Amino acid sequence: MLDWARKRNHVLPVIVGVIGALSTAFLWVMHPLLGLSTGLFSAFVLYLEIVTQLSFRAPRKRKPVLEQQGWDTQDVLVNGCSVRHYLWRGEPSKPVAVLVHGWTSGAVRMDRRALSFIQRGWSVVLIDLPGHGGSGDLPKWTAERCTTILLESLDRMNIMESNLFSNGVWYYGHSMGAFVGLRISKRREQADWTAHLSGWVFESPMTGYTEIHHETCNILRIPFPLRSVVLAKTIRHFNALNSDVGTIQALSEADMPAWGLPSEPILLVQADPDERLGPIHAMRLVSSMEANDRSELLTVHMLPELRHTGGYTNDARKARVDAWLDQQSIHSSSV
Repeated sequence: MLDWARKRNHVLPVIVGVIGALSTAFLWVMHPLLGLSTGLFSAFVLYLEIVTQLSFRAPRKRKPVLEQQGWDTQDVLVNGCSVRHYLWRGEPSKPVAVLVHGWTSGAVRMDRRALSFIQRGWSVVLIDLPGHGGSGDLPKWTAERCTTILLESLDRMNIMESNLFSNGVWYYGHSMGAFVGLRISKRREQADWTAHLSGWVFESPMTGYTEIHHETCNILRIPFPLRSVVLAKTIRHFNALNSDVGTIQALSEADMPAWGLPSEPILLVQADPDERLGPIHAMRLVSSMEANDRSELLTVHMLPELRHTGGYTNDARKARVDAWLDQQSIHSSSV
């Protein structure tokens, strides 16, 4: 019953609020002091439920859907959530690039980034994450749930498009899109299309949830003595929402390398400075690859010309992506 309530918005705050109000009123009649103490305790529990629920909020505003010519729109229903895909059909013998946007953004902000792949004759899939663009909403938003949905929706797309991904899949993730990509690398055995993963491009990636949790606590002005309590409740809600794919016990499990660690070549194009996430996320990616003897797979470009937000077009970024893709092509041809 409790896990059922944790999976849904507003249910626990409403239940706690109603029970608290009724208990306070009943005990107030019996003894005002007892009613007052009950009311204060109920308000405290209600506060904890509200701030915990806010940790799973989706963006309030959406970017518009992509309406550029050349893109075929496909909506795939996964576990009650409609996921909007945009397909650019390239040469059937070429690989496919899957591009995933960041938090509060959308596929409409990724089509210029897709040019590096389109100009090579590749097919490209852009995706509106749940709660963004033309996709449906989630009762509570988590990157884990988005990963579950993307793994299945792309499997279905691969069937509908006659093995679209059989010539290789290259994943491009910006910010939150990279965080979802890292989780896909961890859960690759849960989908068929991931068997064709060939490489990753991460632009100013989010690589852990620890800093986001601390930022959320600061935004909500949660007192420091209560933050461990809120974290414990947040983890319980997270596990209830994702019980079908496993659970986590500590916040560190939502950071690299535990969250995910690719085993294919990676290009990191990093805004320098990163005005949104700061340097820690890129540093975590580099250190995780080094600690797991995968440094040779990682190419890093720190770009002073790039910003975390507002980088719809960027010549320096495109030049680095193009050059890296050329190198990967040469390497693949020589193997």
